Order: sequence, then structure tokens, then C-alpha cells
Amino acid sequence: MADQRPILIAYDGSDCAAAAIDKVAEEFGPRKVIVLVVSEDLDRVPFLGTSGVPVEAETMELLTDAANKGAQATADKGAERARTLGLEATTAVYEGGPVWSAIVEAAEENDAALIAIGSRGLSGVKHVVLGSVSGAVAHHSHRSVLIVHGS
Repeated sequence: MADQRPILIAYDGSDCAAAAIDKVAEEFGPRKVIVLVVSEDLDRVPFLGTSGVPVEAETMELLTDAANKGAQATADKGAERARTLGLEATTAVYEGGPVWSAIVEAAEENDAALIAIGSRGLSGVKHVVLGSVSGAVAHHSHRSVLIVHGS
């Protein structure tokens, strides 16, 4: 009997994330997937949370609401792509950070059969400064991880 657990697809709207959706549809055929978008905690944004510059609570609430709406719109876009490829897609938006940790947590909470994630292929200084979300997910997850390289 085939594994009925969903595949978790980390999605951020990039071409690499879209390639991950495409690869899951190609390799695993019609099945349940969760399109996950991580909305980073605005307290982690330097000029908002950690810089010591005061931000009014009302302003922070408006910014957080806008960020969450944007994250949901991105998740909806990814799910629509997945559905056009024959996948049974639902969405999830997690708020927090770091991003890799939220992805691993979402996979655990949803008992995902697999995590699919696109790789931006950063190298050199960009990799050192920005890090690798896909690499961190692969390193920290106890689940299988499919890292898809965009074209």
C-alpha cells in the first residue's frame, strides 16, 4: 500500500520553489501535498525588532497582518500550481524563524512523508552570508528531504 501521508513542499514563490512543486508532481503523481510558506517573525527584522528603535504596537500589528496576508497569498499561488499539476494541495503558513526550523517543525506536526524544497544554489560569499535553508532542513530533519535544483 502506498504511503498516504502528505508531502510537505516548502514554497516561497521563487522559481526554485516552483520547480520543487513540479518535481513532486512528476515523481510522485497525484497525492496529497501541503504547500508551506514561512512568514518570518517581524521581531527578527533588524530595523523593527532588534535595533532598539521603538515601533508602536499598532504599527507592528498592521505590519504583521500584512506579512501574514502576503504569506497566505503566496501559499495559495503555490497550491494553485500544484492543483494544475494534479496534486491535492492544501496550504499552511507558519510564522517564526529561522525558516529551516519552521519547515522541519511543520513536517513533524503534519507527519509528512517527505519534505520537498527548492535550492537556490548559492555559492561562495552569498552562501556564507545567507546560509542554505535547504541544507539546514536536510541536516536537521528526521524525514527524507528532496532538494530540487531549479533550471
